[in-house]
Amino acid sequence: MHKIFPVRSFAYLISVLTLGIFLIIELATNAFGLEVRLLAIPGIVWALMIALSFNPIWRAVWKLSKKVAFLPDLNVAVFPDLNGTWDMQLESNWSRQEQLLEASTDRRKSFDIRKCDAEELAPLMSMTLRAEIEQNWWSIKMTVTNPNQDSPIKESKTYIAIPRKKSEHTPASLCYFYDQTNETDSLSDDPIFSAAACLSYDEGRDRLEGTFWTARQWRRAINTAGKLTLIRG
Repeated sequence: MHKIFPVRSFAYLISVLTLGIFLIIELATNAFGLEVRLLAIPGIVWALMIALSFNPIWRAVWKLSKKVAFLPDLNVAVFPDLNGTWDMQLESNWSRQEQLLEASTDRRKSFDIRKCDAEELAPLMSMTLRAEIEQNWWSIKMTVTNPNQDSPIKESKTYIAIPRKKSEHTPASLCYFYDQTNETDSLSDDPIFSAAACLSYDEGRDRLEGTFWTARQWRRAINTAGKLTLIRG
């Protein structure tokens, strides 16, 4: 999650923490006669920054910011806490790929996907999956499983995830690359392939939504794409 901050923001944070700790030491010295070496300040600052990066601590701060009126909601101002289990609704264009494949093997059918009416297209293939997001200060990982086992999809795991901070015109989002494993016995299919997705976070409904693209069977021009919707479970 640290990737959403520019390098200068860490310099500002270190400066503010150093100044704050110095003032606290001065006040404690004057009020209670405590003696703390100024050389200890860098170590104290470093310890605080490490502590703030631990999941229980920063997540507690994020929750507190939602409840305290005079604090900015860090889920909005910085980036949402996405940790947890999500119900994933996947809508794939594979059904329309099959529609094309069937038309290509039946000379009696004439089907031009570029010009046909929307009503002629096969409905998108829909399935429900389960996503587990592990988010800490240093990385974000997502693992997707198929508890219903109602499709060839077995699981997928991210290997690169990039959070993007909310801006004036765009919501916070999560873009990632992942490897997907399918259970298939077809020699013309790929049991393992790479894919990518980019999901926008809807803070009002606490959900992630966006599109995905896969490299599945790209050499045969039948790689898939579609829509993902994640609702916190």
